[in-house]
Amino acid sequence: MKHNFTTYTFITVFALSGIIFWETGFAWLVLTLIAVVYFGLVSYGAFNIGSNYFLKSVNKGERRAIALTFDDGPDPVTTPDILATLKRHDVRAAFFVIGKKAAAYPHLVRQIDEDGHIIANHSYSHSYWIGFFSKDRLQSDLAKCRDVVYQTIGKKPVYFRPPFGVTNPRYAAVMEELGLQSVGWSLRSLDTRASNKYQLISRILSRLKKKDIVLLHDTLKVTAESLEDIILHCQQKGIRIESLPRLIRKEAYEQD
Repeated sequence: MKHNFTTYTFITVFALSGIIFWETGFAWLVLTLIAVVYFGLVSYGAFNIGSNYFLKSVNKGERRAIALTFDDGPDPVTTPDILATLKRHDVRAAFFVIGKKAAAYPHLVRQIDEDGHIIANHSYSHSYWIGFFSKDRLQSDLAKCRDVVYQTIGKKPVYFRPPFGVTNPRYAAVMEELGLQSVGWSLRSLDTRASNKYQLISRILSRLKKKDIVLLHDTLKVTAESLEDIILHCQQKGIRIESLPRLIRKEAYEQD
């Protein structure tokens, strides 16, 4: 784990610097600077899932294609529109569902599964404070989402995407115990900030590359309105859209 290596390195540097600079009058300045750099690195690692700082996450595909992933659903208004578009173009996607929403709309979870898409874990609560949960509370939250999906479609998801893309050492421990695989992204659509569909389409298509895992949200009208154009542009450019398991070559559900 990068965090352990970084921590051991900075402890060593901190101790040696204290010894070296103690008699110079600059010791506290040097030690403060080292501490600031350390906490800056830790913060960067926590908020950047692609850094794989606290845990190993799959953030890019292994095949020359792309995968579409949707977070924060299911939503009774926009998820059906997105599913209809995907079905119309015979495209398979992955849906990282919030457990409490999956429990509220089980028919949508079943429809996602029946349409051939992947259901993945995005926590049960999606709490703004989930990054501060204790290990036991975090494990309970992730397991509860897994159990809701299992009770609905009879499959236990292996893929997990941390809410907000924020990670910490507790995630690494809990995911290992639950047998979960972190899946991040290589292209963040920023659809939550898009003011219209043209802005969203332009951002995605100008940055899209083969092997990308694209982060979208099936809770947004602008995403539902943009999806068909995104798919058509990919087809015109010869960019294949594949299912996430095929792209990253990892099973999506626990195997019996």
